[in-house]
Amino acid sequence: MPRNRLAAPPAVTTLPLHRLHDEDVERLLALGERSEELRAALGTPAFRELSALARRAATQRGRRGPRVYVLPGLMGSRIGARGQLLDDVLWLDLLEVAAGHLTRLALPQGASLVALGAMWLNVLKLKLSLQIAGYDARLHAYDWRLGVNQLAATLADRIVADGAREVMLVGHSMGGLVARAALASHAQSRISRVVQIGSPNSGSFAAVLALRGVYPTVRKIAALDPRHDAEDLARLVFRTLPSLHELLPDEQHAGGLDLFDATNWPADALRPQPDLLAAARAARASWPVTDTRCLHIIGVRQDTVTQITHAKDGFEYRLTPDGDGTVTLQSAHLPGQRAWYAAEPHGALPNNGRVIAAAIDLLQDGETRRLASQARRSRNSAVRSVSETALRRIAPRKVDWRTLSAEARRRLLEPVVSPEFHGEVDAAVLAANALTGSVNRVGHTVRRIELRLLNDSITSANARALVLGVYRNVDPSGAAAAVDQRLGGAIRELTLRRMFAAQLGQPFILPTAHSALMAEFVLFAGLGEFDDFGAQAQRFAAENAVRSLAHTRAEDFATVLFGAGSGVPVAQAFAEQMQGFLDGLQQESAQEIRRITFCEIDRRKYLALCRAARRAARTAAQQGFELLLDEAVIPARGRPQRATAATRGSRGEAGHDGSYLLVTLLEASRQEFECRAALLTAGAKAAVLSSTQRVNRRELLDHLAIVADGAPASARELRRFGTRLTRLLLGSTVREGLASMAQRALVVVHDREASRIPWETLCIEDLHPALGQGISRRYVSDALSVARWRESRVTGERLRMLLVVNPTLDLPGAAAEGAALGTALAGADIGLTVLEGSAATRQRIVETIAAGDCDVLHFAGHGHFSTDEPGSSGLICAGGATLRGSDLDGIGNLPSLVFFNACEAARVRRRRGPRPASASKRNAPAARWFGSGSSASLAEAFLTGGVANFVGTHWPVGDAAALNFSTRFYSQLLRGTTLGDALLAARRSVAELASGDWADYVHYGNPLFALRLPPG
Repeated sequence: MPRNRLAAPPAVTTLPLHRLHDEDVERLLALGERSEELRAALGTPAFRELSALARRAATQRGRRGPRVYVLPGLMGSRIGARGQLLDDVLWLDLLEVAAGHLTRLALPQGASLVALGAMWLNVLKLKLSLQIAGYDARLHAYDWRLGVNQLAATLADRIVADGAREVMLVGHSMGGLVARAALASHAQSRISRVVQIGSPNSGSFAAVLALRGVYPTVRKIAALDPRHDAEDLARLVFRTLPSLHELLPDEQHAGGLDLFDATNWPADALRPQPDLLAAARAARASWPVTDTRCLHIIGVRQDTVTQITHAKDGFEYRLTPDGDGTVTLQSAHLPGQRAWYAAEPHGALPNNGRVIAAAIDLLQDGETRRLASQARRSRNSAVRSVSETALRRIAPRKVDWRTLSAEARRRLLEPVVSPEFHGEVDAAVLAANALTGSVNRVGHTVRRIELRLLNDSITSANARALVLGVYRNVDPSGAAAAVDQRLGGAIRELTLRRMFAAQLGQPFILPTAHSALMAEFVLFAGLGEFDDFGAQAQRFAAENAVRSLAHTRAEDFATVLFGAGSGVPVAQAFAEQMQGFLDGLQQESAQEIRRITFCEIDRRKYLALCRAARRAARTAAQQGFELLLDEAVIPARGRPQRATAATRGSRGEAGHDGSYLLVTLLEASRQEFECRAALLTAGAKAAVLSSTQRVNRRELLDHLAIVADGAPASARELRRFGTRLTRLLLGSTVREGLASMAQRALVVVHDREASRIPWETLCIEDLHPALGQGISRRYVSDALSVARWRESRVTGERLRMLLVVNPTLDLPGAAAEGAALGTALAGADIGLTVLEGSAATRQRIVETIAAGDCDVLHFAGHGHFSTDEPGSSGLICAGGATLRGSDLDGIGNLPSLVFFNACEAARVRRRRGPRPASASKRNAPAARWFGSGSSASLAEAFLTGGVANFVGTHWPVGDAAALNFSTRFYSQLLRGTTLGDALLAARRSVAELASGDWADYVHYGNPLFALRLPPG
């Protein structure tokens, strides 16, 4: 068309853009750089892509291919009053929201309002792509407040009025339901094909969330309304809308809960109206069943509400990866309907390049090869539940929209007005001519990826991003340790704070500004538990890493082999990881990624990497990729390169080059336990060794009873006890691995049941690992929170310690320990606060901690333990009150170490004769190994509360041993020694007394932790 037809009146670009007609928006987009207001409103990435599409689509005007109507999803159409030049928009105008006018959407009061047009970012990319491909594509906005049948009738009227003999429909979400219902309308004979995209054919739990006022987007919008909260909008607006009632999930998809019966809803002000529910049930029954003209693209592998149950204050929602985040896989699919599947969130489906290309294929031929024709089950089978109370914590505070930047406004209202754009549409599809029917059905263009192989440290890589794999509950080492040195210990700090969850496939991005690295950020790819790591896990982690990078528009990244440090052969590790990267590139259509760099510092492994890459290059073409190899060999400087201490990591530095023992104890039957163990060794020949042992329940309990009241009398008896315990629980493969790791520290990672085992007593070949290089523990629980402690100290400020002694006034041994420890620490340059007896109240202790006056909490007194409710466990304070981990919520500067020295009135008298009656009431773990489980309960309580490290005891400890351990432990700690080394020194000191109580002390946390001492 002539160029002057693209010009817009000068005044238009200065008008409120959301009030323009759809045609004016497309004209402004076609102007490109001349529309700065539109760029600010949409954001630069979306503006550039839509502007390029609009310019190409403008050249198609005047050509008439097959007619296609594009229908947006629920809330995806603007609602208001029509104007000649400008529309008076209510949904969604920030001025109207800030004025509290959204309640005008309620029916029947708001029946005079109409649909004005589509939210541009929701379906405009789809519409313009269809137009470029040769279709006569038109947006069909609709009043999403109304019922589906009414909206389908309106669509049918438009189809007839427009006069086209044959039309096709493409509908996202609710738009797909309207299109499906139109198949039974008076215009049904003119409709040749319907493509649904993420449509809730059997309803969606999102409707329940909206009616309950807990839908996240609605809560964010309500934060802009100074007069109404989300519950007000649900009560005054959503409870009046037929559409939301018709979108409720069917009973068979709601766990047997009939949501069309008002009595099944919580009895509060948000309960739906029975008449609207009855009308919705009748409307749903009238929707047409499967029609061969109706095809579906369904989103999968996103956390989605798939079930609800009644809870105390409303509903509780169960989330699984079986859906697109809004619509479950089960409720999307109609019986007998042909469907294709994309791993994409609900709101982003119509903006995904692969989805758009697939939709064009389906319109043309009713078939596509771009998407899977079978749903791939998510590798992440995690199931979690969330209550309405938790959902109401989203956007709890009011926000003044005038103070927000354009970007902040878009993100606040995402995905209603700002869904993500994922990948460009295949150029071959956009070049297709629907008028003549010529379509590139295959559509596989060859993508060139530069694959660079670097025989050097990843710290030398010149890439926008670095990608590292990390195991769950294993400190980053190797390449991560080398990167950490360049980042000034940032990775170590975040690890100590438990900020790396490292669940399989979970990404974590760390910016690297002002560092010695050339990369802009580091992406950590979660590898999950090391005993579950295998080919599928490696591929999945790599795929998710690329999917995450696609969102950052990174053009290149550098990485190392995942799992190569745990015995996986180089060729196998590369093949699986590279396949995962290619899967991610295909899923995301991440055209931005041009280069992948693999780094390997070991010369021998590097050569194996090169051979594996050459093989991969020969097979990648079958998947539509051309790998351009660049083997960048760094000069060996006279000898082959090998891993250095900086890249391996060392004890006390950025990495922990030790071994990890992962154990799980299960009840196999009434007579047997099953102990599953996996050992991750370290060094050049690292590997994962596994074993499963069945052990007689009575035999194990009888053996543990030997140390129920204290350690064996001699070192020989303790070795005998530890040797038998080791043989009972660990198979020969794991035992041999532990023997080979005798010169490395050991971290035992265990669940609650396995916490009852005194792993510190393990003995292999007459050697105790706890006395060799040391043992620490990590407790496996999703409830553990990020640890919180003070970051730094001002010059001259001393380390502070809170010593709580005998709060209940019934433990003479605790009082003696407190006095002796106070004397021993008196000469140290620390701020020591002592709370003893009646002064040690829970309130006083919490106030001292909250004031930031406590780096270390040492407690000598009673503990309360609960197996059924670990969170209720804690330390008994004066007056009988319990200090729990939950009492620490909201406190920013917590003690970085809690040391619980379990005391009893007769703590020395423990080996000979029966236990005193008084003792049985004080230290529960000494009474029943598989009863209370104090170590786990107390540790979990305080780790959940945000404490970084917890030290406790298994059994009643002798006074002399306790004092010796404490004084040696703190003397080492105050020198800047790590917790692991301080514990080891204290254990060895007690062992020199010929006391077995060295095995009594348990450390939960990170052995690399060190107190941040005042600057010298």
